[in-house]
Amino acid sequence: MNLAPFVYPDLLPENVFGHRHKVECLRASMDGLRAPQRPHLRVLDAGCGSGYAVTRFLPRRGDRVVGIDLYAPSIDYGQRNFGGEELRFVCADLATLPYSEGQYDVVVLADVLEHIDDPLAVLSAAAARLVPGGLLLASVPNGRGPFEIESALSRVPVLGPVLLRLTDLSVAVLNKFIMKGAWSRMTDSTPVDLPYNADSGHVQFFSRPEMISLIRGAGLEVAGSKSLSFLAGPFTNYLLSPSQAFCRWNVRSASRLPHWLASAWYFECRKTEAKD
Repeated sequence: MNLAPFVYPDLLPENVFGHRHKVECLRASMDGLRAPQRPHLRVLDAGCGSGYAVTRFLPRRGDRVVGIDLYAPSIDYGQRNFGGEELRFVCADLATLPYSEGQYDVVVLADVLEHIDDPLAVLSAAAARLVPGGLLLASVPNGRGPFEIESALSRVPVLGPVLLRLTDLSVAVLNKFIMKGAWSRMTDSTPVDLPYNADSGHVQFFSRPEMISLIRGAGLEVAGSKSLSFLAGPFTNYLLSPSQAFCRWNVRSASRLPHWLASAWYFECRKTEAKD
């Protein structure tokens, strides 16, 4: 089967969180669903944010991708910068999106469930949006992994701010004298007007068995899973994000280590067959 080109073929550089790897996983799962009788997909990306890092890279020509989020500045940014024939952005969530929108071949929940008070309800609502044989694709942080450990350390009173300040000073020295301008170039490459909902923090801290139990509770089965990155968090990100060599090593290492050492996981899920 000849595949149509991607609308945005050139992915962003890899970062310590394995975001490029995540998009590659999403694309591979979606392409695995395509068939001669279904060359084009209807995709719902729930909690899409601005679409800058993930959503815009999902559609191939002929697909129909809808990104939804409740943070209006992000939706406005996404529609203004990335909206088009294959991709549009709507201010809604799974509960408020009109059912006239229909069902989807793929529903994406990329780094969403950790922000939700009732992740089972969201997973169930997402599963209800799937056509028979459709896929739910989700990524979540390891609630006990390096990312959450670093993040918790950065929030420790007195110690956290001190460590962050020392990290900032180290980066300033490295940026000026060692890897001259590396951090400045990375900062300059990110749009200055990119909106971000800073008020939506993590309220769930999943273990892998807990995540699998939630998936099954929503009437889904795990068809495959991957670790996205090894080390991540505010300290690793500040110090090492300009190094593509480190970021690529970080992704490769995650696949070779036990799953409990990963900072985040990717799950490919299918609806379970109804039993008579």
